[in-house]
Amino acid sequence: MAHGGTNRRHTCIDILDDDSLLDVFCHCRPPVFLDRSDGAGVGLWGGRWECEYWWYKLAWICRRWRCLILASSSYLGISLVCRYGTPVADMLAHSPPLPLIIDHIPVFEANPAEGEERILLALKHHDRMRRIRLQGPNALPKRIIEAIDKEFPLLEYLHIGPLSPLTTNLSLPSTLRAPHLRHLVLHNFDFPIGSPILAGLVTLSLRCTPSANFGPNELLQQLSIMPHLETLRILFYPPRSNQDIERPLLQIPSFTHVTLPTLHWFGFQGPNAYTEAVLLRVTMPLLKVTEILSMVSDSDILDLPSSVLFTLQSLWETKNPRVSNVKVTFYNTHVMVTMYPHERTEMPSLHLRLCLYLPSELRYMLQIFDGVREMFTEVGSLTLEDKTSFEYLEGFATRAKSWRELLRSFNRVKTLHVSGDDFIEGLSCSLQPRDGESAIELLPVLMVFSCPEGSHVGESCRSFLAARQNAGFPVTISHY
Repeated sequence: MAHGGTNRRHTCIDILDDDSLLDVFCHCRPPVFLDRSDGAGVGLWGGRWECEYWWYKLAWICRRWRCLILASSSYLGISLVCRYGTPVADMLAHSPPLPLIIDHIPVFEANPAEGEERILLALKHHDRMRRIRLQGPNALPKRIIEAIDKEFPLLEYLHIGPLSPLTTNLSLPSTLRAPHLRHLVLHNFDFPIGSPILAGLVTLSLRCTPSANFGPNELLQQLSIMPHLETLRILFYPPRSNQDIERPLLQIPSFTHVTLPTLHWFGFQGPNAYTEAVLLRVTMPLLKVTEILSMVSDSDILDLPSSVLFTLQSLWETKNPRVSNVKVTFYNTHVMVTMYPHERTEMPSLHLRLCLYLPSELRYMLQIFDGVREMFTEVGSLTLEDKTSFEYLEGFATRAKSWRELLRSFNRVKTLHVSGDDFIEGLSCSLQPRDGESAIELLPVLMVFSCPEGSHVGESCRSFLAARQNAGFPVTISHY
């Protein structure tokens, strides 16, 4: 009986026609590109390119499957993948001329010199190249950069550059041509001003040191030739003071104004004057998510609130975004403020990343929040997360007034989520009514105080809950 059942299973798969088998194969393909919850999607993060191996095992099942897969390579979107450890020479010699993907991260190479040779060998087949990701902790070898000085007729995605900042930006070869390029991610490379590879871009991400010949007007002029952009991220390392940027800006009589009709995700980090000059002159009618990153030096830190406030107020005036859920997360090196249009979505309206020293963050956040209180009139849910590696409770007593001022920005909050035992206790101390104050002076309509399952609820928290109960405005503790 078992033997007969096995034969029947083989018979069932064998009688499937080619079209049915192809449908099965399509369902076997794993998701290579996963959209992030912040809406940045495919372009910025690239995806799990190792998943492109998915068809290898299927091709080894039997001759019929192998022939069908290779004959339907375009329909199935299959490619050969060159990653660390891949025997590129053997693969190219014994495989059909399928599209190629290079995913080269030198830090994983047992022998970096051999890995470099394999990449150079693969790049010789530029007419078959579909996606290229060349990244590592340090500067890429000069001959690898020079090897992309050709035309890549199939190239859709180019991600290139070291992850660590360099003192001098690298440059793409001026002879690089990629008529079907849609996603361009450059780390520590100069903006390829005037390059024909820009015209068809859907995603552009640039992270580099701002150069003297690439001011806001030059950026705006380049953006004007990219009408199909959906995702744009420009991150400038801050090597100079804000005054070094402001002086040349004062000498420019007029700026280009740009409309990006399809842009829905925008991220920017740069010197304050540069940021303001760009944001004033870009119209983004379909914008859904904005990420503002502020990484400031000591010389610029006093200008931070005005710069961020300018950005937020500009967004408020042009987009009037709905915000009903706000999350503030404290890390060792920065604070992340994320705003959501409603509580049940993972797609935010705005990311605000402030890279500050922890003793200063509350003071600057208060200035920013106070300037955009109108954005918080509908906020019903507030989350405060402590992800620092030390006890954040230190300093709560001396900064209790600042915490109370921050909470005053959220008078319509009904649910407060707090994580971290010390954080919960310290915040509860700040919520306590002061002399002569009503128990509902802060968060007057609060109904739920939420914390992670297993969190310790200390005396300060219990005292706060009791005061609200006695005043006739009970607050329920919930765990998640």
